[in-house]
Amino acid sequence: MKADEPQIVHHEPEHDSWGENNPPKWQQWLQMPEIWIISLSGCCVLFLLAWYGLLFFGHGAHDLEKSNILLTTVVAHILGGVLPGVSACSSAKGLFSPWENILLNSTISCGVVCLVYGLFCLSCRKLLRIPFLEDTFRELQDSAAGQRKTWSRLGIPGIFLFVWIPLFMTGPIVGSILGRLIGLGMFVNLATVLAGSITSIITWVFFWNQVSKHLNDIWLQVFSLTLVGLVLLYIVVSRAKAFLQAARKSRSQDEH
Repeated sequence: MKADEPQIVHHEPEHDSWGENNPPKWQQWLQMPEIWIISLSGCCVLFLLAWYGLLFFGHGAHDLEKSNILLTTVVAHILGGVLPGVSACSSAKGLFSPWENILLNSTISCGVVCLVYGLFCLSCRKLLRIPFLEDTFRELQDSAAGQRKTWSRLGIPGIFLFVWIPLFMTGPIVGSILGRLIGLGMFVNLATVLAGSITSIITWVFFWNQVSKHLNDIWLQVFSLTLVGLVLLYIVVSRAKAFLQAARKSRSQDEH
């Protein structure tokens, strides 16, 4: 090659790494474990809707009555927790078998826990803000923080017992937040909470099954609905007291 002959330099095309290092927004959301947890809640909702639809559009009064009990169970469980849910499903003797009762309430519990826990984790990471849920999340966190010292020493067994014990201030939702506060991994925490919740459901279903053997249909309904009513009344009164206390506190702060 002559010295004065121009040289042709071949430039390799630059590799655009921006797209790889910064995937689209929807891909970033799909990579978050909280989204998959919330998706599991969506699967539970679809399963319940399909079950209700099959009963509601089924043949005969038996299926229609069963669909009404299913809907009542969902409402009772969401508002009051495991005990009202199991009681509502057991109120009509013979409509739901013990295993159907366990499946129904376990699906509801899984759906509620996954939804609330997933949204709570996103809120804690400042990735999602839902204004009308912020106060609820704050109350749940305060409730869990108040019981942190008691249960944190027990670790995973403590969270399991906290969820399993059927007391008013315990349960899977507060238990999942408590597990996060004591440092459990996301999926370990969720698995522990769901295991405790399902075990609690199994315990109460077979308790009600034994009770139903000694009561006729009318007394079983009265007993079940009374228990559901007492739990829901307690929740309403507690919420009303909390609202009044918050209103007084806000009023006193405004005065000062």
